[in-house]
Amino acid sequence: MTYLSISEMAKFNNVSIQTLRFYDKVDIFKPEYVNPDNRYRYYSVKQICDLDIIKYLKHIGVSLEEIRRIIKLPPESMCEFLDKQELIIDEQIQKLKNTKKLLAHHKNQLQEQTRLLDQELGVVYTRKIDERSVLKVDCKNIVTPLDQHNLNFRGLAIALEKEGTAMAPLCGCVYPLKDYDSTEKIHYSSLYTSTSKTDLTSLPLDVYVDSIPEGTYMCIAFKWSKTEYYDHFCKLKKAYDLLGSSNENNVYEVSLPNNYASANDEDFITELQIQIKV
Repeated sequence: MTYLSISEMAKFNNVSIQTLRFYDKVDIFKPEYVNPDNRYRYYSVKQICDLDIIKYLKHIGVSLEEIRRIIKLPPESMCEFLDKQELIIDEQIQKLKNTKKLLAHHKNQLQEQTRLLDQELGVVYTRKIDERSVLKVDCKNIVTPLDQHNLNFRGLAIALEKEGTAMAPLCGCVYPLKDYDSTEKIHYSSLYTSTSKTDLTSLPLDVYVDSIPEGTYMCIAFKWSKTEYYDHFCKLKKAYDLLGSSNENNVYEVSLPNNYASANDEDFITELQIQIKV
């Protein structure tokens, strides 16, 4: 019988001596012979293949505890285990794809935020906006621009988290376009956040996927302010009325944080949008 020293076994299998000692200690891969006098470890040549199996299992993400159990199973049981492991890997791949899609979605929002920050504030302008997929909840109670938005959006955030994704930093609100005599009289009809994932399957009854149409929008951007919100709305409404367009329309309010580390609830850049062309 040909034996290999621990250093030779480590070299042949491209593992460290410390790894082999650890595998011996946790009873995963033990040397075939240990000299009783000097405690030197010796491995048989046939054990090289056994170590390859352990390395393979570790490479595909199997825990050491599972490896200890699996290496004692017959080939047919090993095959069943690998079938299950393949399903786990497929789920991980899909999760990574979804994470990458969410990352791209958030990058687009950051670009949108940069555009808003570069926009002259308090001035009415028009711009083309692509169709937007959103996760929306209708307001059952009275919610106004003066209310605490973080609490109102928790339902959307929880719904997305249960779907294995996360809420984007964008907060959106919708209300009917009409004359209001104060900010308190503006009542949101729905709240929304943008979403890159539209195949959501386990949403609460009051939460649903919707879209905001593509088109040309008349807009005004400003730093969020409870005291100045109404003035900006009136300026946008006046410019819209000059077009002679129908009042059967909605106002879309979009807010993005200026500073992700800020504890200031009002540190947002906000844009009000009214569609004027499809």
